[in-house]
Amino acid sequence: MPSSSLLGFAGVALVVVLAPGPDTFLLLRYALNRPRNGVAAALGMMVSIMGWAALAGLGVAALLQTYPAIHQGIAIVGGAYLLYLGLGSLIKARFLAGASAATARTTTRKVAAAETEFTLVQSARAGALSAALNPKLGLLFLALMPPFIPAGSNMLGSALLLGAIFATMGFAYLMVLTAIAARAMAWFKSPTVGIWLERVSSGALAIMGVVVLLGAFT
Repeated sequence: MPSSSLLGFAGVALVVVLAPGPDTFLLLRYALNRPRNGVAAALGMMVSIMGWAALAGLGVAALLQTYPAIHQGIAIVGGAYLLYLGLGSLIKARFLAGASAATARTTTRKVAAAETEFTLVQSARAGALSAALNPKLGLLFLALMPPFIPAGSNMLGSALLLGAIFATMGFAYLMVLTAIAARAMAWFKSPTVGIWLERVSSGALAIMGVVVLLGAFT
């Protein structure tokens, strides 16, 4: 594949990676819980990203052009999933706030907080589902990627190569966000601050879900 195609796609990918989106807020949601959960969520996203690249290489873009309702369905499910995650987390944060006020700095508070910790499998699954149902990624790979693949080249191999470039850039960026989240949690040890960080990240996730849902119908 010509270097011009690789560099051109890398430029487009960089813009997409740096633009805040559902995956960004979901990563922060899990990274604020524990840094390793953020890493697991990012790895799950990379699996789905390579899946999108494979679909582009197999020519699924033509299928979506013929049946646009499929893309709309993905956007609706994705928006509903983000809304579910955000609202669920907000409810948990409100419960913890009540527990913190009633049993501040006690064993009960610590147990309640521990119960909200996610497993690595849960984090990876959430990341994979978020990226798989992210219409922004679908647009990137199924609409914007094909023009960067030279005519006559191996479609699947070229798509996977471009997908690997995007995944590498995306993973590096998400690791920076994870490190920032870990540092933030080290700076803000107060349970009250932690709960507010939880509320902000969860609220942003819910808002992104609403935006994706509205976009699906407009």
